[in-house]
Amino acid sequence: MDWKRFGKALSSDFVMKRILRVVSGPTGSGKTSWASRLAEGHGCALFNTDAFQFYREIPILSNQPADRDRWQFMAFRSLNEPLNSGEFGRLSESALEHEGIWVGTGLYLGAALYGLDEDRKKGVPFQGAPKREYRSVVFDPDRARLYQALDQRVDEMIQGGAIEEGRRISELIRRGEVAQANPILKAIGLKHLLSHFLDDLSLEIAIREWKRDTRRLAKRQWTWLRKFMPASDSCLWLDPAGNLAEAEQFLMGE
Repeated sequence: MDWKRFGKALSSDFVMKRILRVVSGPTGSGKTSWASRLAEGHGCALFNTDAFQFYREIPILSNQPADRDRWQFMAFRSLNEPLNSGEFGRLSESALEHEGIWVGTGLYLGAALYGLDEDRKKGVPFQGAPKREYRSVVFDPDRARLYQALDQRVDEMIQGGAIEEGRRISELIRRGEVAQANPILKAIGLKHLLSHFLDDLSLEIAIREWKRDTRRLAKRQWTWLRKFMPASDSCLWLDPAGNLAEAEQFLMGE
C-alpha cells in the first residue's frame, strides 16, 4: 500500500498510539462527513471500510465523499479486482499501526479490526480479541428522519449522474470488461440500475426498489450494530442531530 500521500497525516506524532478510533452507524447517518471533519481538525488519517466505496468506477452510486483522495481504501480498486473481506483483513493490517479514524459498518470493518477465520479467507466480525484496542461512536438517528433522508439521497444521486454511471457499467458488462458474476454488482443502487439496463426493468420501478432496499439495508445495519457494537464504556451511541461535541471528546480524548 502506498503511504506516501498520507505522510502528513501519518506523522510520527500519530504512530503507535494506544487505541484506534471508529465511527459507525447505518447508511446515510452522516458518519462519513463527520469523520472527515474530525480527522481534518485533529490531523489524522481516514480509513474506509465500506466495501462499495473501494471501487473507482462508481463514485456516485457508492456515495464517495468529495475528499475521497484523503481516504485510505477509498476508490483504490477496479471493478475487475473484487476484494473479499478476508483479503481486506490482510490488506488493512499494516494500517492498524497508525493513528486514524476507521469508518464503516459490517463485515469489512470486522475483518479489519478482528481478523480472519482459520482458513484465512473470511473476515470474522467482532469475535475474540481485536487486533488493537479501539473506541467507537455509533450514529443512531431517528429512523423516520433517516428513511426520509435516504429517499432524498437517492434522488440526489440520480440528479448527480447515477443513471449514467449505471449505464456505463452495463456497457462494460456487455463488452465483457466486467464479469456479470462480480459480487459487487449486487450492491444496492447499482444492481437496480443494471436490472433496468440489462433486464428491461422499468426505470421507475428500479428507482422505487432502490429506495426500498436502501431503507432495508439501514434496518439490517441497525440490527448488526446492536449485536456487535452495543453501547459500552468504549462505544458511545448517540443521535447525530444532538451534541456532537460530546462525541468528539469521547472519541478523540485520551
